[in-house]
Formats: sequence, C-alpha cells, structure tokens
Amino acid sequence: MQRLLFESSPLLIFLCAGVAIGYAFILYRSKHTWSKRVNQILFGLRTALVFFLAILLLGPVLKLITNQFEKPNWVFLIDSSSSVAEVIDSTARLQLINQIEDVHSSLVGQGYDVKLKDLNGNDLKEIVYTAKTSDLNKGIQNVIQEYEGRNLAGIILVSDGIYNSGLSPLYTPVRMPVFSVGVGDTLARADLVLKNVAYNKIAYQGNKFPVRAQVLVRGCKTWR
Repeated sequence: MQRLLFESSPLLIFLCAGVAIGYAFILYRSKHTWSKRVNQILFGLRTALVFFLAILLLGPVLKLITNQFEKPNWVFLIDSSSSVAEVIDSTARLQLINQIEDVHSSLVGQGYDVKLKDLNGNDLKEIVYTAKTSDLNKGIQNVIQEYEGRNLAGIILVSDGIYNSGLSPLYTPVRMPVFSVGVGDTLARADLVLKNVAYNKIAYQGNKFPVRAQVLVRGCKTWR
C-alpha cells in the first residue's frame, strides 16, 4: 500500500496550482515573436514546472507499506545422543518417534511451521540416536540465533537432560518458552571426558616429548 503524505495541509495543492497558472499567465499574456501555438506550449510547461517546485515546498513523502505474514514457528530440539538409546529399547524409541510425528502433524494442521533439529542446529529427516556428545545449551542458543527476529512460538526439547559438553542450560537466560520432554533415564551416569591434550606441534623421531592430557571424570567414586 502506497500513501502520499504532506508536512502541510493537502489543500495547499490548489494554492500551488493557482500560483503556477498565475505566474505563467503573467509571463505569456503579452505578445511574443513566436506563434500562438508555441506560446501555449511554453505556458503549459511553465505551469507544470512551477507547480512541481511548489509541491516540493510542501514536503511530500511517499510512504510504502508492505505487509508480510509469517506463520508462528515451533522447533523440536531432539537430543539424539546415544545415552537415550542405551536405556530404552527399539520399541520404546519407535513409539517416541511416532508420538513426535503425531504432535508435529497436529501443529502443522493448526497453521504452525514446525522444524525438527538436533543439538548442532541441523534439520532432522529421521531421528537416530547415535551422537556421542550432548550440548543442550548450545542447541537452544543455535535455535534462538537462527530464529532471531522471527515469530518463534517456542522450543520443545526432547532429551534425557544429560549433557557432557558445554554449559548447563539452567544458568543461561532464554527469552522464549522452552518445553522439556524427558525421555530415557534422567540420572547422570559415570562419564569420562578427554577435554584437552597439550603436546609439541613438532617432534623428531627417537626424541622424547611431553604430552599433557586433561581428563574430566563425572559420577565416579573418588579413590586414593
């Protein structure tokens, strides 16, 4: 939709037209060396030019309004880590996938745009629990960044709540609703993580060189 707006009253357009016609009439009312036809053409051109300049003094603004309607979005954030597959059998996993697909179809039928994504921000065509790491906080932040400025209704997080990478999502503020669906065993189990390995970038054959590894142990009993 286009609208032409003026800083002053639109009624002044008639005054501009009168000024343009009067100015041209004063200039071309007397006799000239050229023909009457040429005098009429010059009169019309002068009137149009003065009228255009006078309109510009009114400060016209052409306002263009474009309405774009976007469906609200729902994102299923699937924790496809192997820790889920280790505690529920294939029948339970198939039942879970069917339930997700049913909810997906129901939301689409209500006019929502629904996406299935893993914790790395990739679109999922099928749910396979084979990932070795779970960074729940990164998965949520990836969705928020991707849908920044868009109509995101909420995030449905399907996870066992166990993460072995990144920060805890409990301490990261989220400005949109996140609905969690607990699956599998939510109890944290013993885990061993090799976080960092420091070594020389160049080593020669036959020489000894140090290797320093940073290992994180979770859920194991301490020993001495």
